[in-house]
Amino acid sequence: MKNFDNISYPIIEASQDLGIKSHSYKQKGVDVSEVEIDKVASRKSGRKEGYYLTVSPTPQIKGDTLVDVLHTGIKKLIRQVDVKEGKVLVVGLGNENVIVDALGNEVVKRINAGGKKFCLSAIAPKVADITGIKSFDIVKAISDYHKPNLIIAIDTLATNYISRLGNCFQLTSAGICPGSGVDNAQPCLDGNSLLSPVIAIGVPLIISVGSIISDKTDRYSRYMLTPRDVDTLVGNCANVIANAINALGQEN
Repeated sequence: MKNFDNISYPIIEASQDLGIKSHSYKQKGVDVSEVEIDKVASRKSGRKEGYYLTVSPTPQIKGDTLVDVLHTGIKKLIRQVDVKEGKVLVVGLGNENVIVDALGNEVVKRINAGGKKFCLSAIAPKVADITGIKSFDIVKAISDYHKPNLIIAIDTLATNYISRLGNCFQLTSAGICPGSGVDNAQPCLDGNSLLSPVIAIGVPLIISVGSIISDKTDRYSRYMLTPRDVDTLVGNCANVIANAINALGQEN
């Protein structure tokens, strides 16, 4: 399978050697981890410069609470990229015909277009296997014409940590590179390649067998696994992400 993504970074501890700033805390009972990587830390660590936020709820957390926490995280990233108001283009990446890769498309279906302080619009460019056009090319063409103040890209993530599979939401101001999670990297959607800053939101829903068994030589190591209830997970996560974004459109 292809057209998945991998911005699923481990929680990085603060490091004087790498210059990485990191801290964790609870918000309304939800575990939140923040990592900030500046230019110096980016060169030393090999990770893209930006702000990374991981929201890890427990099964006991109610949906409305999780929406509030995720909305707060989105607003924090919006401040990081210095956007105060204007047009927000929501981009749902992935393949709607493959349930594990349909997160972005499902979010777009739930977006309420319009708004005052933040005016929402949404597109789902699908994958090149269907359209014959790379997602990046479609997003860039629409972005160049529409000129949004901010792009929010949503996609399924690949992870190397089974404890994160279907168990967290990850946000970053570093953008997203479609396909990188399964060695099929496409041009990155970020502030350098587009005219607008990009915030990426995703949920880790796929992992390689090799990441679980720690044996890259095993014949099955490159097989990809998803949770058994991935269809329910995609629907629930899409509801949370969409509601958190829709809250932007309700601000005056």
